[in-house]
Amino acid sequence: MFRIAIERCLTAIVFACAVVCPAGVSADDAIDPTLIPDGTYPAHVDRVISPQRMTVTMQGTLRIFLDAGRADINFNEKVRANDEAVVTLVAGKVTALVKK
Repeated sequence: MFRIAIERCLTAIVFACAVVCPAGVSADDAIDPTLIPDGTYPAHVDRVISPQRMTVTMQGTLRIFLDAGRADINFNEKVRANDEAVVTLVAGKVTALVKK
């Protein structure tokens, strides 16, 4: 009787995990930059997509698509792929960028 209860409990937990955590989601998927608190962070530039958009990796595994917060910021002029940089984020947008 006790064994059946444990099996049912484990089955419910596995089912809940399958519903809440789809198989396609991993630690390397891009996250929403607006979830990051305002501040200055080190980042590894993965790719400069356009003068106003780039992909970076933060804390080793967090891939983030960042947009410029001001018209005068041009990612093409400041960084290239594989550069290390320090970005200042406000409301999920880059307001300052310095190459290390």
